[in-house]
Amino acid sequence: MKKTLWITCMLLAGIFITGITVKADAGDIGYFGGISEGTNLPKTIEKHVPVKPSTSKTLRYKEMVYISGEPLIFTGTIKVTKDDSDVQTKTSGSYTEKYEIDATNAETSGKLDRTIQFTTSFRVVEGHFKKQIVTDSKVTNWNEKITIGSETYTLNDDFSTFSLTTVEDVTPGVSYYNTSVYYTAQFTTNNNKEISIKNYGGIYGYSQPWSKVESGELTMEIIRDDWQMTVLLNPSLEAKKTMYYDKTIPYPISFDGTYNQRLERDASLKYRINTYHPELTEAQLENSTRIESAIQIEKLVIPAGLDFIEGHWGEEAIKELYSLEVFTETPYRGMEVEAMYRGDFVKAICIAMNIDTSKYTDMKSGDEKPIVFVDVPPEHPLYPYIMAAYDAKLINGSGARFNVAVPIQRQEAFAIYIRVIGLERLSIADQPVTPFKDDHKISDWSRKAIQAGYRLGIIQGDSAGNVNPDKWLSKVEAGKIINNLIDFLREDITESFRKLQS
Repeated sequence: MKKTLWITCMLLAGIFITGITVKADAGDIGYFGGISEGTNLPKTIEKHVPVKPSTSKTLRYKEMVYISGEPLIFTGTIKVTKDDSDVQTKTSGSYTEKYEIDATNAETSGKLDRTIQFTTSFRVVEGHFKKQIVTDSKVTNWNEKITIGSETYTLNDDFSTFSLTTVEDVTPGVSYYNTSVYYTAQFTTNNNKEISIKNYGGIYGYSQPWSKVESGELTMEIIRDDWQMTVLLNPSLEAKKTMYYDKTIPYPISFDGTYNQRLERDASLKYRINTYHPELTEAQLENSTRIESAIQIEKLVIPAGLDFIEGHWGEEAIKELYSLEVFTETPYRGMEVEAMYRGDFVKAICIAMNIDTSKYTDMKSGDEKPIVFVDVPPEHPLYPYIMAAYDAKLINGSGARFNVAVPIQRQEAFAIYIRVIGLERLSIADQPVTPFKDDHKISDWSRKAIQAGYRLGIIQGDSAGNVNPDKWLSKVEAGKIINNLIDFLREDITESFRKLQS
Protein backbone atom coordinates (compact mmCIF):
# COMPACT_ATOMS: atom_id res chain seq x y z
CA MET A 1 0.00 0.00 0.00
CA LYS A 2 2.75 2.42 -1.04
CA LYS A 3 1.52 5.98 -1.28
CA THR A 4 2.82 9.24 -2.69
CA LEU A 5 3.27 11.42 0.34
CA TRP A 6 3.76 15.10 0.84
CA ILE A 7 5.29 15.01 4.26
CA THR A 8 6.89 17.21 6.97
CA CYS A 9 9.82 17.54 9.22
CA MET A 10 9.61 19.91 12.19
CA LEU A 11 13.09 21.16 11.55
CA LEU A 12 13.13 24.63 12.96
CA ALA A 13 16.26 26.65 13.50
CA GLY A 14 18.06 24.73 16.21
CA ILE A 15 15.20 22.25 16.63
CA PHE A 16 15.49 18.64 15.46
CA ILE A 17 13.37 15.51 15.52
CA THR A 18 14.55 12.93 18.01
CA GLY A 19 13.13 9.77 19.49
CA ILE A 20 9.93 9.28 21.43
CA THR A 21 9.71 6.55 24.03
CA VAL A 22 7.84 3.60 22.57
CA LYS A 23 8.48 0.51 24.68
CA ALA A 24 8.44 -2.70 22.69
CA ASP A 25 6.14 -5.51 23.76
CA ALA A 26 8.72 -8.29 23.34
CA GLY A 27 8.39 -11.82 24.66
CA ASP A 28 4.68 -12.48 24.13
CA ILE A 29 5.46 -15.60 22.06
CA GLY A 30 8.03 -16.83 24.57
CA TYR A 31 11.46 -18.09 23.49
CA PHE A 32 10.84 -21.79 22.81
CA GLY A 33 9.42 -21.61 19.29
CA GLY A 34 5.76 -21.45 20.26
CA ILE A 35 3.12 -18.78 19.70
CA SER A 36 0.62 -16.95 21.88
CA GLU A 37 -2.49 -14.96 21.05
CA GLY A 38 -0.72 -11.77 22.17
CA THR A 39 -2.55 -8.63 23.21
CA ASN A 40 -4.47 -5.99 21.28
CA LEU A 41 -3.18 -2.51 20.69
CA PRO A 42 -4.73 0.18 22.92
CA LYS A 43 -8.16 1.47 21.97
CA THR A 44 -8.71 5.17 21.32
CA ILE A 45 -10.97 5.44 24.36
CA GLU A 46 -8.05 4.42 26.57
CA LYS A 47 -6.53 7.86 25.99
CA HIS A 48 -9.46 9.26 27.99
CA VAL A 49 -10.18 6.32 30.32
CA PRO A 50 -6.76 4.81 31.06
CA VAL A 51 -6.44 1.09 31.72
CA LYS A 52 -4.37 0.29 34.78
CA PRO A 53 -1.16 -1.40 33.64
CA SER A 54 -0.54 -4.96 34.81
CA THR A 55 2.75 -6.77 35.33
CA SER A 56 1.20 -10.14 34.50
CA LYS A 57 -0.83 -11.55 31.61
CA THR A 58 -2.07 -15.02 30.72
CA LEU A 59 -2.42 -15.78 27.01
CA ARG A 60 -3.56 -18.71 24.91
CA TYR A 61 -0.52 -20.64 23.68
CA LYS A 62 0.53 -23.32 21.18
CA GLU A 63 3.84 -25.11 20.76
CA MET A 64 5.05 -27.96 18.57
CA VAL A 65 6.93 -30.54 20.66
CA TYR A 66 9.39 -32.82 18.82
CA ILE A 67 11.17 -34.59 21.68
CA SER A 68 9.47 -37.96 21.00
CA GLY A 69 10.46 -37.92 17.33
CA GLU A 70 6.95 -37.03 16.20
CA PRO A 71 5.77 -33.39 15.93
CA LEU A 72 2.87 -32.89 18.34
CA ILE A 73 0.77 -29.77 18.94
CA PHE A 74 0.46 -28.79 22.60
CA THR A 75 -2.23 -26.24 23.43
CA GLY A 76 -2.66 -24.28 26.64
CA THR A 77 -1.55 -21.00 28.19
CA ILE A 78 1.54 -18.92 28.75
CA LYS A 79 1.68 -16.60 31.74
CA VAL A 80 4.13 -13.72 31.35
CA THR A 81 5.12 -11.81 34.49
CA LYS A 82 7.40 -8.83 33.98
CA ASP A 83 7.77 -5.37 35.51
CA ASP A 84 10.26 -3.47 33.38
CA SER A 85 8.95 0.00 34.27
CA ASP A 86 12.39 1.03 35.56
CA VAL A 87 13.62 1.05 31.97
CA GLN A 88 11.55 4.22 31.44
CA THR A 89 13.07 6.13 34.37
CA LYS A 90 16.58 4.74 34.93
CA THR A 91 19.68 4.47 32.76
CA SER A 92 20.58 1.01 34.07
CA GLY A 93 19.31 -1.64 36.45
CA SER A 94 17.61 -5.01 36.47
CA TYR A 95 14.18 -6.62 36.72
CA THR A 96 12.67 -10.10 36.93
CA GLU A 97 10.67 -11.79 34.20
CA LYS A 98 8.99 -15.18 34.36
CA TYR A 99 7.31 -17.39 31.75
CA GLU A 100 4.98 -20.20 32.83
CA ILE A 101 3.67 -22.57 30.14
CA ASP A 102 0.94 -25.11 30.82
CA ALA A 103 -0.14 -27.06 27.73
CA THR A 104 -1.54 -30.44 26.76
CA ASN A 105 -1.88 -32.80 23.80
CA ALA A 106 -5.11 -34.81 24.01
CA GLU A 107 -4.06 -37.39 21.41
CA THR A 108 -1.16 -38.70 23.51
CA SER A 109 -2.37 -37.62 26.96
CA GLY A 110 0.61 -35.27 26.70
CA LYS A 111 1.45 -32.59 29.25
CA LEU A 112 3.95 -29.74 29.08
CA ASP A 113 4.85 -27.89 32.28
CA ARG A 114 7.55 -25.25 31.97
CA THR A 115 8.56 -22.39 34.26
CA ILE A 116 11.58 -20.27 33.48
CA GLN A 117 12.62 -17.14 35.34
CA PHE A 118 15.24 -14.57 34.36
CA THR A 119 16.98 -11.68 36.03
CA THR A 120 17.33 -9.20 33.20
CA SER A 121 19.96 -6.47 33.36
CA PHE A 122 19.47 -3.39 31.20
CA ARG A 123 21.20 -0.21 30.18
CA VAL A 124 19.86 2.75 28.23
CA VAL A 125 22.09 4.48 25.70
CA GLU A 126 20.82 7.92 24.71
CA GLY A 127 21.24 9.19 21.16
CA HIS A 128 20.42 12.44 19.38
CA PHE A 129 17.49 11.14 17.38
CA LYS A 130 16.76 7.95 19.31
CA LYS A 131 17.94 5.75 22.14
CA GLN A 132 18.90 2.13 22.56
CA ILE A 133 17.98 -0.30 25.31
CA VAL A 134 20.33 -3.26 25.70
CA THR A 135 19.29 -6.19 27.91
CA ASP A 136 20.98 -9.40 28.99
CA SER A 137 19.02 -12.10 30.81
CA LYS A 138 20.34 -14.71 33.22
CA VAL A 139 18.31 -17.79 34.15
CA THR A 140 17.61 -18.00 37.88
CA ASN A 141 15.10 -20.85 37.78
CA TRP A 142 14.13 -23.37 35.08
CA ASN A 143 11.79 -26.28 35.67
CA GLU A 144 10.36 -28.33 32.83
CA LYS A 145 8.61 -31.66 32.47
CA ILE A 146 7.06 -33.17 29.33
CA THR A 147 4.82 -36.24 29.39
CA ILE A 148 3.92 -38.04 26.15
CA GLY A 149 2.06 -41.30 26.59
CA SER A 150 3.97 -43.42 29.09
CA GLU A 151 7.23 -41.52 28.72
CA THR A 152 8.23 -38.55 30.86
CA TYR A 153 11.05 -36.12 30.04
CA THR A 154 12.45 -34.12 32.95
CA LEU A 155 14.82 -31.16 32.55
CA ASN A 156 18.21 -31.43 34.22
CA ASP A 157 18.81 -27.75 34.95
CA ASP A 158 22.36 -28.37 36.20
CA PHE A 159 23.41 -29.23 32.65
CA SER A 160 21.10 -26.82 30.81
CA THR A 161 22.08 -23.31 29.69
CA PHE A 162 20.14 -20.34 28.35
CA SER A 163 21.47 -17.20 26.64
CA LEU A 164 19.00 -14.38 25.98
CA THR A 165 19.96 -10.85 24.93
CA THR A 166 18.08 -8.03 23.21
CA VAL A 167 18.83 -4.67 21.68
CA GLU A 168 15.92 -2.29 21.24
CA ASP A 169 16.24 0.74 18.97
CA VAL A 170 13.73 3.37 20.10
CA THR A 171 13.23 5.73 17.17
CA PRO A 172 10.82 8.69 17.06
CA GLY A 173 7.72 6.62 16.39
CA VAL A 174 8.66 2.95 16.24
CA SER A 175 10.57 0.76 18.66
CA TYR A 176 12.45 -1.99 16.81
CA TYR A 177 14.11 -4.90 18.57
CA ASN A 178 16.25 -7.94 17.86
CA THR A 179 16.59 -10.78 20.37
CA SER A 180 19.20 -13.53 20.16
CA VAL A 181 18.28 -16.85 21.75
CA TYR A 182 20.57 -19.82 22.34
CA TYR A 183 19.76 -22.54 24.81
CA THR A 184 20.69 -26.14 25.46
CA ALA A 185 18.20 -28.23 27.42
CA GLN A 186 19.24 -31.61 28.80
CA PHE A 187 16.40 -34.04 29.53
CA THR A 188 16.31 -37.43 31.23
CA THR A 189 13.49 -39.88 30.55
CA ASN A 190 11.82 -42.08 33.14
CA ASN A 191 13.88 -45.02 31.80
CA ASN A 192 17.14 -43.02 32.15
CA LYS A 193 17.68 -42.10 28.51
CA GLU A 194 19.45 -38.78 27.82
CA ILE A 195 18.12 -36.27 25.29
CA SER A 196 19.63 -32.92 24.31
CA ILE A 197 17.71 -30.07 22.68
CA LYS A 198 19.39 -26.99 21.24
CA ASN A 199 17.39 -24.01 20.06
CA TYR A 200 18.99 -20.91 18.59
CA GLY A 201 18.26 -17.99 16.32
CA GLY A 202 16.71 -14.54 16.32
CA ILE A 203 13.41 -12.95 17.21
CA TYR A 204 12.66 -9.65 15.51
CA GLY A 205 9.90 -7.19 16.15
CA TYR A 206 8.61 -3.67 16.49
CA SER A 207 5.94 -1.85 18.44
CA GLN A 208 4.07 1.41 17.80
CA PRO A 209 0.52 2.74 18.28
CA TRP A 210 -0.92 1.35 15.03
CA SER A 211 0.61 -2.11 14.71
CA LYS A 212 3.13 -4.44 16.29
CA VAL A 213 4.88 -7.57 15.07
CA GLU A 214 7.07 -10.26 16.62
CA SER A 215 8.62 -12.84 14.25
CA GLY A 216 11.26 -15.49 14.78
CA GLU A 217 13.73 -17.56 12.80
CA LEU A 218 14.83 -20.42 15.04
CA THR A 219 16.63 -23.71 14.53
CA MET A 220 15.98 -26.59 16.92
CA GLU A 221 18.22 -29.65 17.13
CA ILE A 222 17.08 -32.76 19.05
CA ILE A 223 19.83 -35.30 19.77
CA ARG A 224 19.09 -38.79 21.11
CA ASP A 225 21.20 -41.94 21.18
CA ASP A 226 19.43 -43.50 18.20
CA TRP A 227 18.35 -40.49 16.09
CA GLN A 228 18.70 -36.75 15.50
CA MET A 229 16.28 -34.15 14.19
CA THR A 230 16.69 -30.57 12.94
CA VAL A 231 13.65 -28.30 12.75
CA LEU A 232 13.33 -24.80 11.32
CA LEU A 233 10.77 -22.72 13.23
CA ASN A 234 9.03 -19.50 12.18
CA PRO A 235 6.72 -18.19 14.92
CA SER A 236 4.93 -14.90 14.28
CA LEU A 237 2.52 -12.61 16.10
CA GLU A 238 0.91 -9.52 14.57
CA ALA A 239 -1.57 -7.01 15.97
CA LYS A 240 -2.93 -4.03 14.07
CA LYS A 241 -5.70 -1.46 13.81
CA THR A 242 -7.68 -0.81 10.66
CA MET A 243 -10.47 1.65 9.98
CA TYR A 244 -13.67 1.47 7.97
CA TYR A 245 -16.83 3.50 7.43
CA ASP A 246 -20.19 2.11 8.51
CA LYS A 247 -23.10 3.85 6.78
CA THR A 248 -26.26 4.13 8.85
CA ILE A 249 -29.35 2.30 7.59
CA PRO A 250 -32.24 4.32 9.09
CA TYR A 251 -32.99 7.47 7.07
CA PRO A 252 -34.33 9.66 9.92
CA ILE A 253 -31.10 9.75 11.95
CA SER A 254 -28.83 12.66 12.80
CA PHE A 255 -25.69 11.27 11.16
CA ASP A 256 -24.91 9.56 7.86
CA GLY A 257 -22.53 6.97 9.29
CA THR A 258 -19.70 6.26 11.68
CA TYR A 259 -16.04 5.40 11.46
CA ASN A 260 -15.09 2.19 13.23
CA GLN A 261 -11.72 0.89 14.31
CA ARG A 262 -11.06 -2.83 13.91
CA LEU A 263 -8.49 -4.37 16.29
CA GLU A 264 -7.07 -7.62 14.96
CA ARG A 265 -4.46 -10.18 16.00
CA ASP A 266 -2.97 -13.10 14.13
CA ALA A 267 -0.50 -15.68 15.44
CA SER A 268 1.02 -18.40 13.28
CA LEU A 269 3.77 -21.00 13.53
CA LYS A 270 5.39 -22.65 10.53
CA TYR A 271 7.92 -25.45 10.87
CA ARG A 272 9.96 -27.68 8.60
CA ILE A 273 11.92 -30.79 9.60
CA ASN A 274 15.13 -30.82 7.56
CA THR A 275 16.55 -34.19 8.55
CA TYR A 276 15.64 -37.59 7.04
CA HIS A 277 12.74 -39.31 8.81
CA PRO A 278 11.02 -41.85 6.52
CA GLU A 279 8.58 -42.77 9.28
CA LEU A 280 7.00 -39.29 9.13
CA THR A 281 4.41 -38.17 6.59
CA GLU A 282 4.78 -35.07 4.42
CA ALA A 283 2.26 -33.27 6.63
CA GLN A 284 4.38 -34.11 9.68
CA LEU A 285 7.63 -32.98 8.05
CA GLU A 286 6.30 -29.53 7.18
CA ASN A 287 3.20 -27.87 8.55
CA SER A 288 1.78 -24.89 10.38
CA THR A 289 -0.63 -23.97 13.13
CA ARG A 290 -2.23 -20.75 14.25
CA ILE A 291 -4.20 -19.11 17.03
CA GLU A 292 -7.31 -17.25 15.94
CA SER A 293 -8.42 -14.27 18.02
CA ALA A 294 -11.78 -12.53 17.98
CA ILE A 295 -11.86 -9.15 16.25
CA GLN A 296 -12.77 -6.18 18.44
CA ILE A 297 -14.66 -3.18 17.06
CA GLU A 298 -14.48 0.34 18.50
CA LYS A 299 -16.82 3.16 17.49
CA LEU A 300 -15.07 6.49 16.92
CA VAL A 301 -16.30 10.07 17.20
CA ILE A 302 -18.63 11.16 14.40
CA PRO A 303 -16.91 13.88 12.33
CA ALA A 304 -19.23 16.87 12.02
CA GLY A 305 -19.23 20.21 10.22
CA LEU A 306 -17.20 18.97 7.25
CA ASP A 307 -19.84 19.28 4.50
CA PHE A 308 -17.73 21.92 2.75
CA ILE A 309 -14.97 19.41 2.03
CA GLU A 310 -17.19 16.86 0.24
CA GLY A 311 -15.73 15.99 -3.15
CA HIS A 312 -12.30 17.33 -2.25
CA TRP A 313 -9.36 14.98 -2.93
CA GLY A 314 -8.47 15.10 0.78
CA GLU A 315 -12.01 14.49 2.07
CA GLU A 316 -11.52 10.95 3.34
CA ALA A 317 -8.22 11.69 5.10
CA ILE A 318 -9.59 14.76 6.89
CA LYS A 319 -12.76 12.98 8.02
CA GLU A 320 -10.74 10.05 9.35
CA LEU A 321 -8.41 12.35 11.31
CA TYR A 322 -11.36 14.19 12.86
CA SER A 323 -12.93 10.85 13.77
CA LEU A 324 -9.65 9.72 15.37
CA GLU A 325 -9.49 13.15 17.10
CA VAL A 326 -6.05 13.75 15.67
CA PHE A 327 -7.47 16.97 14.23
CA THR A 328 -9.37 18.92 16.90
CA GLU A 329 -9.79 22.39 15.38
CA THR A 330 -13.43 23.38 14.81
CA PRO A 331 -13.99 22.93 11.04
CA TYR A 332 -14.82 25.95 8.90
CA ARG A 333 -15.11 26.66 5.18
CA GLY A 334 -11.79 27.77 3.73
CA MET A 335 -9.58 25.93 6.20
CA GLU A 336 -8.70 23.38 3.52
CA VAL A 337 -6.55 25.95 1.68
CA GLU A 338 -4.98 27.54 4.76
CA ALA A 339 -1.42 26.79 5.84
CA MET A 340 -0.68 24.17 8.48
CA TYR A 341 1.42 25.76 11.23
CA ARG A 342 4.37 24.12 12.95
CA GLY A 343 2.73 24.07 16.37
CA ASP A 344 -0.51 22.55 15.11
CA PHE A 345 1.44 19.91 13.24
CA VAL A 346 3.32 18.88 16.40
CA LYS A 347 0.02 18.66 18.26
CA ALA A 348 -1.43 16.36 15.59
CA ILE A 349 1.67 14.14 15.63
CA CYS A 350 1.53 13.94 19.45
CA ILE A 351 -2.08 12.76 19.28
CA ALA A 352 -1.45 10.35 16.39
CA MET A 353 1.54 8.77 18.15
CA ASN A 354 -0.09 8.63 21.62
CA ILE A 355 2.46 10.90 23.29
CA ASP A 356 1.36 11.44 26.89
CA THR A 357 0.60 15.09 27.73
CA SER A 358 -0.87 14.49 31.21
CA LYS A 359 2.25 15.84 32.95
CA TYR A 360 1.35 19.29 31.61
CA THR A 361 -2.45 19.10 31.40
CA ASP A 362 -2.77 17.98 35.05
CA MET A 363 -0.46 20.64 36.53
CA LYS A 364 -1.50 22.33 39.77
CA SER A 365 -1.10 26.01 40.55
CA GLY A 366 2.06 25.50 42.62
CA ASP A 367 3.82 23.19 40.17
CA GLU A 368 6.90 24.39 38.35
CA LYS A 369 6.09 25.15 34.72
CA PRO A 370 9.28 25.00 32.67
CA ILE A 371 9.69 27.12 29.57
CA VAL A 372 11.85 25.67 26.82
CA PHE A 373 10.73 27.89 23.94
CA VAL A 374 10.18 31.60 24.56
CA ASP A 375 7.12 31.74 22.32
CA VAL A 376 5.41 28.78 24.05
CA PRO A 377 4.68 29.93 27.64
CA PRO A 378 2.55 27.79 30.02
CA GLU A 379 -0.61 29.70 29.12
CA HIS A 380 -0.23 28.92 25.42
CA PRO A 381 -2.87 26.37 24.28
CA LEU A 382 -0.16 24.27 22.57
CA TYR A 383 2.11 24.26 25.65
CA PRO A 384 1.19 20.69 26.79
CA TYR A 385 1.87 19.26 23.33
CA ILE A 386 5.11 21.15 22.69
CA MET A 387 6.46 20.26 26.13
CA ALA A 388 5.34 16.62 25.88
CA ALA A 389 7.02 16.39 22.48
CA TYR A 390 10.16 17.92 23.98
CA ASP A 391 10.15 15.47 26.91
CA ALA A 392 9.59 12.56 24.55
CA LYS A 393 12.54 13.80 22.47
CA LEU A 394 10.32 14.38 19.48
CA ILE A 395 11.74 17.91 19.32
CA ASN A 396 14.89 19.41 20.79
CA GLY A 397 16.11 22.89 21.62
CA SER A 398 16.33 25.50 24.37
CA GLY A 399 15.90 29.25 24.58
CA ALA A 400 14.93 29.60 20.91
CA ARG A 401 11.58 30.41 19.41
CA PHE A 402 9.49 27.49 18.26
CA ASN A 403 7.66 29.61 15.69
CA VAL A 404 4.36 27.86 16.33
CA ALA A 405 2.45 30.03 13.84
CA VAL A 406 4.89 29.66 10.92
CA PRO A 407 3.73 27.46 8.01
CA ILE A 408 5.50 24.13 7.75
CA GLN A 409 7.40 23.25 4.58
CA ARG A 410 7.21 20.04 2.58
CA GLN A 411 10.84 19.12 3.25
CA GLU A 412 10.23 19.60 6.96
CA ALA A 413 7.36 17.18 6.60
CA PHE A 414 9.47 14.66 4.72
CA ALA A 415 12.06 14.63 7.49
CA ILE A 416 9.58 14.08 10.32
CA TYR A 417 7.92 11.26 8.41
CA ILE A 418 11.16 9.34 7.90
CA ARG A 419 12.38 10.02 11.43
CA VAL A 420 9.07 8.93 12.96
CA ILE A 421 9.45 5.54 11.29
CA GLY A 422 13.19 5.52 12.09
CA LEU A 423 14.42 4.55 8.63
CA GLU A 424 16.71 7.44 7.71
CA ARG A 425 19.60 4.95 7.55
CA LEU A 426 18.21 3.71 4.22
CA SER A 427 19.72 6.78 2.58
CA ILE A 428 22.84 5.82 0.64
CA ALA A 429 24.96 8.79 1.79
CA ASP A 430 25.05 11.69 4.26
CA GLN A 431 24.40 14.24 1.51
CA PRO A 432 22.84 12.18 -1.30
CA VAL A 433 21.79 13.57 -4.64
CA THR A 434 18.11 12.81 -5.07
CA PRO A 435 16.48 11.99 -8.44
CA PHE A 436 14.19 15.03 -8.33
CA LYS A 437 14.59 17.86 -10.86
CA ASP A 438 14.59 20.49 -8.11
CA ASP A 439 17.22 18.64 -6.07
CA HIS A 440 19.20 21.90 -5.72
CA LYS A 441 16.36 23.36 -3.63
CA ILE A 442 16.54 20.61 -0.99
CA SER A 443 18.19 21.73 2.26
CA ASP A 444 21.16 19.68 3.46
CA TRP A 445 19.41 18.67 6.70
CA SER A 446 16.52 17.01 4.84
CA ARG A 447 18.47 15.20 2.09
CA LYS A 448 18.93 11.89 3.90
CA ALA A 449 15.25 11.73 4.80
CA ILE A 450 14.07 12.52 1.28
CA GLN A 451 16.47 9.99 -0.24
CA ALA A 452 15.38 7.30 2.25
CA GLY A 453 11.72 8.03 1.54
CA TYR A 454 12.33 7.80 -2.18
CA ARG A 455 14.05 4.41 -1.78
CA LEU A 456 11.11 3.20 0.31
CA GLY A 457 8.72 4.31 -2.42
CA ILE A 458 6.80 6.68 -0.16
CA ILE A 459 8.22 10.02 -1.35
CA GLN A 460 7.72 10.75 -5.03
CA GLY A 461 7.81 13.84 -7.18
CA ASP A 462 4.96 15.59 -8.94
CA SER A 463 4.10 15.11 -12.61
CA ALA A 464 7.03 17.35 -13.57
CA GLY A 465 9.49 15.38 -11.42
CA ASN A 466 9.81 18.03 -8.70
CA VAL A 467 9.57 17.43 -4.95
CA ASN A 468 8.90 21.14 -4.14
CA PRO A 469 10.79 21.03 -0.83
CA ASP A 470 10.41 24.69 0.18
CA LYS A 471 6.67 25.06 -0.41
CA TRP A 472 4.42 25.19 2.62
CA LEU A 473 1.67 22.68 3.29
CA SER A 474 -2.03 23.38 3.47
CA LYS A 475 -4.05 21.83 6.27
CA VAL A 476 -5.52 19.28 3.88
CA GLU A 477 -2.08 18.36 2.54
CA ALA A 478 -0.75 18.00 6.08
CA GLY A 479 -3.79 15.91 6.97
CA LYS A 480 -3.18 13.63 4.01
CA ILE A 481 0.44 13.22 5.10
CA ILE A 482 -0.48 12.32 8.69
CA ASN A 483 -3.18 9.94 7.49
CA ASN A 484 -0.70 8.27 5.15
CA LEU A 485 1.78 8.01 8.02
CA ILE A 486 -0.86 6.17 10.05
CA ASP A 487 -1.61 3.90 7.09
CA PHE A 488 2.09 3.13 6.69
CA LEU A 489 2.35 2.25 10.39
CA ARG A 490 -0.78 0.08 10.14
CA GLU A 491 0.22 -2.01 7.17
CA ASP A 492 3.27 -1.26 5.02
CA ILE A 493 5.84 -1.57 7.78
CA THR A 494 4.81 -5.16 8.48
CA GLU A 495 5.70 -6.45 5.02
CA SER A 496 9.37 -7.22 5.69
CA PHE A 497 8.49 -9.03 8.91
CA ARG A 498 5.88 -11.11 7.09
CA LYS A 499 8.56 -12.29 4.67
CA LEU A 500 10.03 -14.33 7.52
CA GLN A 501 6.87 -16.44 7.32
CA SER A 502 6.86 -16.92 3.53
